[in-house]
Amino acid sequence: MESPQPAQVPPRPISPASSQSDASDKSSLAETPPQHAATEENQPLLSQQQPKDAKVDDAQISPEGSSIPTSDVRYVLSGQPTGWAAMAETVRTYDEEKVKDTKEDIDTLLVFAGLFSAVLTAFLIESYQSLSPDTSSQMLLVMQQIALQTASYNMVNGMINATSQPPMNITDVSSQPFQPSVAAIRVNVLWFSSLIFSLITASFGMLVKQWLREFLAVENPSPQARLRIRRFRYPELMQWNVFEIAAILPLLQQIALALFFIGLCYFTESVHESVGHTSLPLVAGWAFCFSIFTILPIFFPRCPYKT
Repeated sequence: MESPQPAQVPPRPISPASSQSDASDKSSLAETPPQHAATEENQPLLSQQQPKDAKVDDAQISPEGSSIPTSDVRYVLSGQPTGWAAMAETVRTYDEEKVKDTKEDIDTLLVFAGLFSAVLTAFLIESYQSLSPDTSSQMLLVMQQIALQTASYNMVNGMINATSQPPMNITDVSSQPFQPSVAAIRVNVLWFSSLIFSLITASFGMLVKQWLREFLAVENPSPQARLRIRRFRYPELMQWNVFEIAAILPLLQQIALALFFIGLCYFTESVHESVGHTSLPLVAGWAFCFSIFTILPIFFPRCPYKT
C-alpha cells in the first residue's frame, strides 16, 4: 500500500502593495538605531556641557534621561566647618560670649572706681588735716600769751617788773597734747576705709580680666587640641569660682560708696547742723532704695531688678 501524501497548500498570491510595505519596514529598522544606544551616546555630551559649579534647576537629568525633583538632591556646603572644627568653633563662641559679658562689667566697674577714688581723694585732702594740730591755732595761742605777758609789765622805780603770770587757761591749753575731735576721727576712718575698698575692687578687677584672658589664650591651631585644652581649663575655672569673684566686685564697690556716704553725714554734721540734717535724709533714702531693689528679686522671681 502506498502512504497517503500530505495535502499541499497552494501559495498565497502577494500583492504589490504588501511587498512594498514589508520592504519599507525593513529599511526603517535598519536605519533607526536602538533608543538606549542614543541615550548612552548623548549622555557624555550632556555631562561635558554642564559645568561642575552649575546651579541645579527645578529638575536634574538622570543617567536614564528622566528628570528628578529638586527635593531628592542633596547639597554639601564646603565653606562651613564640620566635625571637630565645627565643635571647636561652637565652644569657642560660647566661651567668648560669656567672658565678654564679664569683661564689660569689670570695665564699667573700673571706670566708676577710678572716678569715685578721685572724688574721695579730694575730700580726704580736706579732712585728714583735722587729725593733726593746726599750726595757725598754735601760733595764735603763742601770740596771745606774749600779749598777756607784755600787758603785765609794770614800771617800778624805773625798772620793768614782769612778775605777773598769764591766765591759767592759756597755759593749760598750750601745755596739753593735741587731741582730734571724735567727729574728725569717724570721718577719716570711714573715708579711708572707703578708699581702700575702692582700690581693692580695681585691683581684683584687673586680676579677673587677666585670668579670663589666660583662659581663652590657645596657640594650637588644631581643633582637637583646642578642645582638649578647653576641657582641661573650664572645670578648674568653675571650681575656683572665677566668675563668682567677678560678681562680688560690684558689691565691694557698693560697700565703699556706703562708707563714703556715712562719713559724709558726719562731716556735714560737724561743719554745720543744718547741712547735716539735709544730707542725712538723702543718704537714708539711697540706702532704703538700694536695699529694696536688692531684696525684691528674692521674693519675686520675675522681678527685673537682678544684680
